[in-house]
Amino acid sequence: MKILHLFGLTIFSASILALIGFGLYKFLEVFLVDSEIPLVIRWGSFGLILGAIIILISFIIERIKDSKKEK
Repeated sequence: MKILHLFGLTIFSASILALIGFGLYKFLEVFLVDSEIPLVIRWGSFGLILGAIIILISFIIERIKDSKKEK
C-alpha cells in the first residue's frame, strides 16, 4: 500500500508543478510582452516576487535547522 501512496503523491505533485509552471509561463509571456505596462511596474513586480521567494526559502532553511536541534 505504501508504494501506491508514493505513486499517487508523485503523480499529484508532478501535475501541480506542471500547472503552476504553465501558469507562470503564460503570466510572464503576457506581462513581459505587453507594452502598455510601464517598465517600473514590471521591475517592481519582479522584485516583489523575487523577494518573497527568497524570504520563504530562508524561513524554510531556518525551520529545517531548528528542527534538527529539537531532537
